[in-house]
Amino acid sequence: MRTTPEGLDPPTALATMEARFPSVEEHFRRVYSLRLPRHLAVYAAFWAGLSDNAARCLSERLGLSPWGITEYFEDGGLDRVTRDGLDERLHCRFRRDPAEFVTVMGGDTDGLHFGLWYDDPAELPSFIAYNYARDSAETWSHHAPTLLHEIRIRLADAKRDVELDGPEHYEGMPPFEPLEAALDAYADADAAALAADGPVTWAGAPRPRVAITIGPVLPEDAGDPRAAESGERLDTYRDPARAAPVIAAARSELAAGRPALALVVGGELHWLDADEYRPESTELLTGAYRALGRDALAGIVEVHHAHRDLRSVDIF
Repeated sequence: MRTTPEGLDPPTALATMEARFPSVEEHFRRVYSLRLPRHLAVYAAFWAGLSDNAARCLSERLGLSPWGITEYFEDGGLDRVTRDGLDERLHCRFRRDPAEFVTVMGGDTDGLHFGLWYDDPAELPSFIAYNYARDSAETWSHHAPTLLHEIRIRLADAKRDVELDGPEHYEGMPPFEPLEAALDAYADADAAALAADGPVTWAGAPRPRVAITIGPVLPEDAGDPRAAESGERLDTYRDPARAAPVIAAARSELAAGRPALALVVGGELHWLDADEYRPESTELLTGAYRALGRDALAGIVEVHHAHRDLRSVDIF
């Protein structure tokens, strides 16, 4: 993303990425049928404008790098071709990622990656989520509204580690100050991007607690997701005979026009990633998303489940 050793100055970086935003937005909408937030252009500008010291701090102390759809903002980013004709929606999509998760940043441990979280394809993403794909692969969130907010959270954690461990354990590491200055330089633009997009509909909405992912936002007539039973169900799935009544109940609720249980059970089976439950996971998730009018998420599930065994999530 960076174009010179010292990076672009903030006004130039912002002007460059904001000029690219309409083309990236159109491409993203066409491929994903989702809305792109303006703060992603600010995030791309932030990376393009990093000094060497700030970039080293991000890499060596926070372990972060731009990834996923952020790459659309790179020079020639919209001209890339996927290998073997694969669907672009598979790029940086790990096998247990929920459909709501679209990767925008990578970490440096246990498959850590960060994504925009889309509760509803008709709306802007609610917040930033993250997932350790090569660990237990649950999806979590600090509810940060932008990537720069998420980086500030990670920076605060890194500074706290120094306080707890003692500075002698971090001798020779790049300082925090250049990164803090870079974040400050783009703070106003980040806030302006949020203001330009307007209120984020589902950011603060109440959610049921689900054992392995962010709870879904559901209309009142969607039925009961029985979220409190989520952890117990994960144990039930170990035995297909015990799982069968759970899946049957989800199917029945879905057929009756109450997709909440099908959505949550389908998501649990997706996370479980067991071969014997793949058809049921696809059936329940796509049926629930379509019943909720979230067809774009159903489409992501279909392409993801059809290519879930790819050896690499980097498809370009």
